[in-house]
Amino acid sequence: MSTSSTNFTLLVHGKLIPCTSRVIVSSSLFLDMVELVEDTNPIPIPTFISRQIMLDLVEMVEKDDSECAHLILVSLEYLLDFLIAVDFLGCEGVKAVLEEKIKDKITESNWKKVFNYTKNILGLVNTTKNSMIPICTRLAEGKNSLSMAMERFNCQCTPSILKLVLKNDCLGGCLKFDILKNWFIENSEAKGEILSLLKSIQFKELEDSKVEEIRSEVKTWNIGEELENSFCEVIETAKKEKKKLLEARMNGLDFHFFL
Repeated sequence: MSTSSTNFTLLVHGKLIPCTSRVIVSSSLFLDMVELVEDTNPIPIPTFISRQIMLDLVEMVEKDDSECAHLILVSLEYLLDFLIAVDFLGCEGVKAVLEEKIKDKITESNWKKVFNYTKNILGLVNTTKNSMIPICTRLAEGKNSLSMAMERFNCQCTPSILKLVLKNDCLGGCLKFDILKNWFIENSEAKGEILSLLKSIQFKELEDSKVEEIRSEVKTWNIGEELENSFCEVIETAKKEKKKLLEARMNGLDFHFFL
């Protein structure tokens, strides 16, 4: 079936919603169905997506509401359900706008709800990461240690949460390592997680002296020879990447100098 046809129908919870090809083109899933399946009219919508969400999505796409202004007054829960729906449907344009809207709504009182909503959905990793902003802001401002922040938010700092903290852009590399070191002091049994957590730190952005200091510190953690060697490989790779970046910058300066 070709998308040149102007009229399509979506089957949502047993009821039909008409739409044009604009809606089909906005969704990679719909496009695949239309191109690969001989008869897709009506297009069935999974039951976890509500009829109201599909009505709102169709209206926004048909009216070219690129800023999702139609959703300005809805609840955080509805935005999260909407985000899950458009991620499944492959509506990347709407998804990007929703991610920013949800990011703006994340506070110290609701971050855990956002985290729990999105943590097990691969396509929502940006929003899961954004849910850590209240914690990371406190850490960056020096208001709390990680353990104090977790206690404040009544939350256990699991390796998955810590990894999201370490990937947050508002924290510098040195602070990230200090956070990880303090966490490992209290969770020394989690040696199997330590390498992936260390990899969350951008060592190529740190001074060489600081990297060597970190290397020496990690050696005192008694994580085993295999993990130590793997960590050394991470450090060496970061050094090579840093060298390439510096060379690229120098070449760029040389080019502009001779212009």
